[in-house]
Amino acid sequence: MNSTTESTAIRTSNSPVNVLIVDDSIHDYRSLSVMIGTNSDNNYEFDWARNSEEAESKLEESDYEIVAVDYNLGLEEGSEVIESLSASYPGSAYILVTGNQDPDVYKRGIRAGAVNFVQKTKDCGIIFDRMAQYAVERKRSETSLRVANASKDWLMSLLETDLATPLFALNQLLSTTYKEADHMPKEMLIELLETAYQTSCEALVATKELLDWGRSVRGAMRPSMTMVDVANSIHRAVRLLTALADERGIYIAQRGVFDFKAYCDERMLSTVLRNLLSAALCYSGNDKTVRIESAVEDGYLALSIECEGRGIESADFASLCSTTGTPREGTSTADRPAICSIQVASHMLDSMGCSLELKNHVKSGVQFSFKLPLKLPLGP
Repeated sequence: MNSTTESTAIRTSNSPVNVLIVDDSIHDYRSLSVMIGTNSDNNYEFDWARNSEEAESKLEESDYEIVAVDYNLGLEEGSEVIESLSASYPGSAYILVTGNQDPDVYKRGIRAGAVNFVQKTKDCGIIFDRMAQYAVERKRSETSLRVANASKDWLMSLLETDLATPLFALNQLLSTTYKEADHMPKEMLIELLETAYQTSCEALVATKELLDWGRSVRGAMRPSMTMVDVANSIHRAVRLLTALADERGIYIAQRGVFDFKAYCDERMLSTVLRNLLSAALCYSGNDKTVRIESAVEDGYLALSIECEGRGIESADFASLCSTTGTPREGTSTADRPAICSIQVASHMLDSMGCSLELKNHVKSGVQFSFKLPLKLPLGP
């Protein structure tokens, strides 16, 4: 399960707008850049690429607010180049530049991902300047909205899936204990109260960390990668969800090597473990076992969480493997929190450069697994 993370560079209003002009003629490039520069009060910095290959290389190395692509690039068509580049580098705004007056050419450019088009005329510098400013502002608005929604959805998903399930289980445990206290052996009552106490402590700590983390997020969520005590994160997730497991007679077993530190974001790892363990408990049968296993493999700490019971419905499994990021409409009310939990965990692992692997057996259970590096990755 993979996802892409977009990032945008913040620049001041006095900074130049970086423009990449893709044109197979250096004379046309120079002519267009001069016309734009002499007919605008805005500050531009121009760069040139003669074809899509050079443009991709430039975009890989630098950030450009505007990519202006000529429609006729010899063997390449500008709209096809825009479609390819905009898919790989969505942070830039694309403008189609053409001397062709065929409306179908403009439509193909817009469908390919161009914000607008500019005709090659004596006034194209003035028109390009207007289109460029419009394109930059539109791209900023789209990016700001996308980032705001991503941060909001992330926080709301955590609140909905990360803590709601164990807290409801804790409430159920306390309710049962209160009703049956007079008929319980003292040892059982003490054990239940101890479980409730530990769960409530973990829930309070997790809530505080979640709120602190939410307040600290500015823009897109990015990991803070350090060496993390994985065993501690696992034990905390287990303690938080013990009440839920005990309610259904589920035993959480830990097998393998857990005394390792791995390279990851501690808060993200904690959230990933809570979400995946919560999902595993959802799919586990009553009085079954949920296994958390670890092993060292080729410089990585391989972790897996496996449950016995039922698997993910085929349609839900297909939606998890798609890029939409939302549960399907037909997902049952009982399974929806688990699907959301898996998606949140998957996105967080993706942001840390890991990948969540799912093994789904519709009639017997689910296994979640991922790998964390044991050493700091070498720099480029």
